[in-house]
Amino acid sequence: MPYLAHFFYRLLSGISFALFTLFARAQSGSLTLAGKVVSQATGEPIPSANITVVGRTAGAVTNDNGAFRLTIPSVSASDSLRISSVGFRSVTRKIPEVGRQKLTIRLKPAAVTLDEVRVRARRKTAVDILREAVAAIPRNYDTTSRQLTALYREDQQFDAQPVVSSEAVLSVYKAAYNQAEIKDGLKLIKGRKKEYDRAIHKLPLIINLSNGARNLLLYSDFVKLASHKRNIINERNFKYYDFTLSTLKGDRLMYLITFKPGKRKRKAFGTGKLYIDAQTMVFVRAEFQMTQAGVDAENKRQWLLKKLASAVHRMNLKFTGLKEVVTYSQPEGSGQWNLSHAERQYSFQIDSRSRNLIEKAWEVATRFTITEVGPKGVLPFTEANLAENQSPFSSLVNNESNLNSWESNLTPQQPATHSGLPEPPRAVSKPDSSKNRVGNPVGNRQNGFTRADTLRGKLTPLRSNYDVTFYDLAVKVDIADQAISGTNKMRFRVLAALDKLQVDLYANMAIHRIQHAGKPLTYTREHDAVFVQFPETLQAGSEHELEIEYAGKPQVPDLAVPMMGGFLWEKDRDGNPWVQVVCQGSGASLWWPNKDHLSDEPDSMRIRVTVPGKLMNISNGRLVGKTALPGNWTQYDWYVSYPINNYNVTLNIGKYAHRRETYGPDSLTLNYYYMPYNAEQFRWVFDGVKPMLATLEKHYGNYPFPRDGFTLMESLYPMEHQSAVSFGKLPARRPDSLTAADSLALMKLVWHEVSHEWWGNNVSCRDMADLWIHEAFATYSEGFYLDSVVEDGELGYVASLLPQVIGREPIIGVRDVNHIHYEIGDLYAKGALVLYTLRHTLRNDSLWAAMLKDIQERFRLQTVSTKDLIDYLNERTCADYTPFFDQYLNHTAPPTLQVKLVEKPQALVVNYRWQTDVPNFRMPILVTQKPDQFEFITPTNDWQTMTLPNMTADDFEADEIRFYVNIEEIEPEFLKQ
Repeated sequence: MPYLAHFFYRLLSGISFALFTLFARAQSGSLTLAGKVVSQATGEPIPSANITVVGRTAGAVTNDNGAFRLTIPSVSASDSLRISSVGFRSVTRKIPEVGRQKLTIRLKPAAVTLDEVRVRARRKTAVDILREAVAAIPRNYDTTSRQLTALYREDQQFDAQPVVSSEAVLSVYKAAYNQAEIKDGLKLIKGRKKEYDRAIHKLPLIINLSNGARNLLLYSDFVKLASHKRNIINERNFKYYDFTLSTLKGDRLMYLITFKPGKRKRKAFGTGKLYIDAQTMVFVRAEFQMTQAGVDAENKRQWLLKKLASAVHRMNLKFTGLKEVVTYSQPEGSGQWNLSHAERQYSFQIDSRSRNLIEKAWEVATRFTITEVGPKGVLPFTEANLAENQSPFSSLVNNESNLNSWESNLTPQQPATHSGLPEPPRAVSKPDSSKNRVGNPVGNRQNGFTRADTLRGKLTPLRSNYDVTFYDLAVKVDIADQAISGTNKMRFRVLAALDKLQVDLYANMAIHRIQHAGKPLTYTREHDAVFVQFPETLQAGSEHELEIEYAGKPQVPDLAVPMMGGFLWEKDRDGNPWVQVVCQGSGASLWWPNKDHLSDEPDSMRIRVTVPGKLMNISNGRLVGKTALPGNWTQYDWYVSYPINNYNVTLNIGKYAHRRETYGPDSLTLNYYYMPYNAEQFRWVFDGVKPMLATLEKHYGNYPFPRDGFTLMESLYPMEHQSAVSFGKLPARRPDSLTAADSLALMKLVWHEVSHEWWGNNVSCRDMADLWIHEAFATYSEGFYLDSVVEDGELGYVASLLPQVIGREPIIGVRDVNHIHYEIGDLYAKGALVLYTLRHTLRNDSLWAAMLKDIQERFRLQTVSTKDLIDYLNERTCADYTPFFDQYLNHTAPPTLQVKLVEKPQALVVNYRWQTDVPNFRMPILVTQKPDQFEFITPTNDWQTMTLPNMTADDFEADEIRFYVNIEEIEPEFLKQ
């Protein structure tokens, strides 16, 4: 029931479709039953009927044709099957002694009563029942997490012919129902698929969209998402529907609530039924079908996927329909209810004259069934969580060589909508957890900061009394031992007299000696801080140099945890060593000694890296020398002629191929590095650099580091290393096998990382608390790419950001402790939404464009704070935007526009105000003051009133794409002046 729970938000904006059916597990000594469940009265098949073994948690669900298949391990003579379906009387039958029997089970329909419903001697309406059922959710559904096992299937067909079928056994982490903000999780146990020949359809690979299992689990559970703003069981939406109440007399008395769009139907796009147990007030089942008005409204939305399909594949994709069924069950012996089964059917129309496709139907069916209920109180999945993976589900399963092993663990059920099961099962390929930049650890804001955090993040006099002017770093990399050794000469200027200073190097890295003026110095270590003692006081204004010799095995990052850096030691496709270091967040001191604080950037830097054999090293700046050394070693000498923040200093070692070009009137040097096997097939990635730089320069000014040139490289991990930008590994598949979404994601990533040359490298934050400045502006820049390839693509991109917002802690971090946001979605997506909101709040795109360039010039090669940017914006706009940034950056919730709508004859009276954490908040926003025509209003924290002629409540809405806000409609009787 995605519309009830989350559908409109996810269907086309987030590129999330797919379809399932199921599997059942089989074991040695098992019995497999197959059959059909039909209505005794009509003989019609009963879909979604439950077949369970009495006293056990295993079971199956019938498909659309009423068919099922169930494998039961270790059957005893006393075992029985229970067959049930909402609206029918349940039956219990002895399990047949012989397996694979074709059973026909007939269920008697429940009696339907259409008389007035009386409970406790008074009449109740359908809305009364709904309110009671919603209020009963906390007591009826699990209040602790559970481990579940599920069967999943998706089937896609085009023009009535199959395209791809996928099925899997999944392990499910189901978060407690009283913690709706905690997302459920999925792990793949077994999976297989069958792909049909797309060529016969002339069908592009774009018709294979996001992870359907993920979407069904996270967004079908309408009970858990009861407070979602589009959920029909959210009381704010009751006014948009007409509800009819009746009862069903089957095993137990059940309320049947039928809903359809009411008089105020603008925001009601579905019809359906809700089944509620009369005794417990549990939601047992929901059925939903989108109306034509809902379909039309969805197709009016200019979502990115539809535009991309049209532009890239010369194809129009039109949404034509949706049906969904969701059921809940109560495990035997448990007082709590859980999601039991969810299925969806989507349909689309595809038109492409260049492919000779006219009004062809693409249909997708998905099924997700819980077959086993495990223990309570389990922990969330911390790795390989498919609920964080947007990839098409069919891309996560492939061939398996050991078919016997497969067959002993998995028995497929019938397909969801059309006949024909996938052919022999295939092995599971694990999702790449490195692509998931959001991990599960709890941030320091929750569990407290330590002395080590303060030593790393605070500017004490031991750091602020001196300024680094130059680093001369020399590192030798022992790939076989995964170790490094080297020296760093740190040149610094004394700002205030000192006889002791702090540098930083992780405790696992050994220091061999520290010298000053040719003499050894004493030092002490605490956590990752190194305190160097001078024999005499160094006077303000004097310049000095420390030489630190060190060695060790630097930490290896956990790529599931954002901002946990280290050395990556891998091999390329040809078996050659491939090494990279990334250290944003963790800090450069994990691999070389330095003053590891964002506020102090050296004016320039030399980086010498010695590598074995014929491997190449790529670092920042310009390559100024390459020297062959004894013992089959080669030294690469790089020079950075601009200030650089420490975490941007990098090395990339591999068997690289190199391509060089120049760009622009000043012949900026462009260097591209990539694996040789990707030279031609991914040439288009590097061919996009010149137009990308032209667009970014148009918005932000000239490339900031022309003396050092510009480098873009394939790497083990994407990172914005200054003048040595990397975008991660190119896909192992051929470019012509990539979907449009794959190509889009790759180029968006390139644009994001390159944008950091302006935001993060030229203008840098001076404390990790302000890291949003780097990530929000780089994420904002991705919209330029979408706009360059798709008409109005930027607007679709903005709409796709909202589902990525987490909102559990403020964007601004805690200062002086090197605060790392482990859930970084807010730094990226929410930060970008704040920028888009500010842009539209200004109502002056020329001013906004000028300010973006001026910030780059005014703060060129400097470190800044959030306050510096706010002060600048206030100065340029001659207005005070401090409350705006205070609300968006220092509080978790965006401003809420509260509205009260009162319909008068031929007019709509609108009362409105901002509800915010910050006082004196004032911000303009676009709302409809005429049907489908947006105009600005400027709400404050005080109530204001406007009268809109010839408007109804259904005509009124606010622009929630250009403005990141919440909208709350308050019933008139609840408004307090």
